[in-house]
Amino acid sequence: MKSICFFSSYFKGNEIPYYIKFYLEELSVHFSETVFITTEKDLLPTDKSFLEKKNIQLMLVKNEGYDFGMWYKAFEKYKTDTYDYIGLVNDSCVLFKKLDFVFDYFNKEKPDYFGLTDTYLLDYHVQSYFLLIGKKAIPFLKEYFSKNGIIHQLDNVIKTYEIGLSQFMIKQGMNVKALYSYTRENGQYNPTLLNAKSLIEQGYPLVKKRIISREYGAIKWRSMVANGFDANPENYIKLIKKETNFPYIDNIFSSVISPKGIWQELLFNINEALGRMYYIVKNKK
Repeated sequence: MKSICFFSSYFKGNEIPYYIKFYLEELSVHFSETVFITTEKDLLPTDKSFLEKKNIQLMLVKNEGYDFGMWYKAFEKYKTDTYDYIGLVNDSCVLFKKLDFVFDYFNKEKPDYFGLTDTYLLDYHVQSYFLLIGKKAIPFLKEYFSKNGIIHQLDNVIKTYEIGLSQFMIKQGMNVKALYSYTRENGQYNPTLLNAKSLIEQGYPLVKKRIISREYGAIKWRSMVANGFDANPENYIKLIKKETNFPYIDNIFSSVISPKGIWQELLFNINEALGRMYYIVKNKK
């Protein structure tokens, strides 16, 4: 079958981090074509050589519209109707094992719109960090991109694309599925964060980059700790090593761990302790 993966990535500097290279290399095994989409920059000659050797196409774009802005531009450039399935993947997660079982499931079940996890947070949707779009759904995705274009405000990107695209596919009668699926009762949160350890124990092949790098952005992670979230990256790395015995774990995560200064460490530890204390007190009631 003819397939293509559009991998959207944003990173500082001109060197592709190792975890992204590992992800790209694994994706290239499962797609006829793999396209690495990143912001306009002059990559290191060694990284250009890596992409060429792995037969990964490079697409440089203006930084706008987040991941969906990059994917929108890819749909404008490529003749997407000629493919049997399309992958939309981003670098917000760190891959730490092979993806054979994911594609075995996809090829066996043949869903039209498929992802690894779903959630009822805000409204039901398949999370967009890893999507596989079957042939029946590709024209609808192209139609949706054409209708909505590039959206610059993050809240509207989430509403229109992250959530709206799943709802649109359902309304078109597409078979929408997630490999690790949740019910309305237990899916009122982001499972890749609050349920990360359980997912890893179930064989899930990814971990959110922000868990390892401790870069939570606007997310109020202290409140997540107060709801049982483990904020210590080392605990996830140890669990992954235990569950996978994968030989490249240290190399993968060394490119993700973000060194912190003394004061940042102190502030992080204080906030983590306060959140943990609240969680303990709350669960004693």
